[in-house]
Amino acid sequence: MLRNRIRRVPVTIRGTHYIHEYLVLPDVCAVIAETDQGVVLVEQFRPALGRRMLELPAGRLRRGEDPVEGARRELQEETGYQAGDMRLLSRFYPSVGLSRHKVHLYYTVNPQVGEMNWDATEEIDVKIVPIDEVPHLLVEGRAADAKTHLGLVYFLNARGWILQRGRWRPVTSPAISHQN
Repeated sequence: MLRNRIRRVPVTIRGTHYIHEYLVLPDVCAVIAETDQGVVLVEQFRPALGRRMLELPAGRLRRGEDPVEGARRELQEETGYQAGDMRLLSRFYPSVGLSRHKVHLYYTVNPQVGEMNWDATEEIDVKIVPIDEVPHLLVEGRAADAKTHLGLVYFLNARGWILQRGRWRPVTSPAISHQN
């Protein structure tokens, strides 16, 4: 799978020469989808960890695909939900020592229920997590991959939650509008 996806570049730092290797991977899109019941997450088996993980709906962008369209596609394929308006929250590099790929993180509210269309290698359980349970996922490490963890922190912060002394607390009115 990774054949021809490893790049080797010569690097010189303070007179030391070495070859740095990194993976060439496609960009990824992820979606925070908020319903009246909570945040839409997916649970699926991750072979690298040997266990199931709770994550934001996400996936690789296809060659030439616009990130917002990829986010819509991944949300629908993995959860069945159809997004309305999508708001870009952030673009970030999840692991700059390993790869230069980017994650495009979007937010949508009140997506419409539809049909899932999994890839052949996916078996997904869709979970709706009430907003007041989201902080527990973060503190307990149950939402531990970078895109999910960072996305849920953005989500909580935008809704007025802050982390104080190891506990998440709601303190102000939400900054993310519930209007489409």
